[in-house]
Amino acid sequence: MSSDQDENNKYDVEPGGFQKMVGYDITEWDVGHAVLSLDAGSDHGNRNGFIHGGVLMTMLDAACTRAGAVCPNTGELRRSATVSMTTNFIRATQGGVLRVEGKKTGGGQRLFFAEASAFDDDGHLLATAMATCRYASGSS
Repeated sequence: MSSDQDENNKYDVEPGGFQKMVGYDITEWDVGHAVLSLDAGSDHGNRNGFIHGGVLMTMLDAACTRAGAVCPNTGELRRSATVSMTTNFIRATQGGVLRVEGKKTGGGQRLFFAEASAFDDDGHLLATAMATCRYASGSS
């Protein structure tokens, strides 16, 4: 896997170990939003042959934290972590390209709120999430 940078993503950040293991890419990332994609296969499945909910939750979580990570005033990246996330599973899928879209919906100096939606390659809604996230100390 290469870095996450392309024409819709000006932030060249080396993926972490867990991101590499799951295999998702950040295809768009800027102030207030992030889009992730994953070519999901059998390695991402549960024992019933569907994409595991944990894969979707991982991507929803990452989309939420990334959506709030770009400072709108400076354009610099801020580190953040999820404090709380509510997830709703709507539809199962067996694979294909997953797309998760996250957007920051509000917040302040230390906390921010975000939501994300996961779609299959036919555009069907698979899951949604709402998250409360916290900026890391020292992350301006």
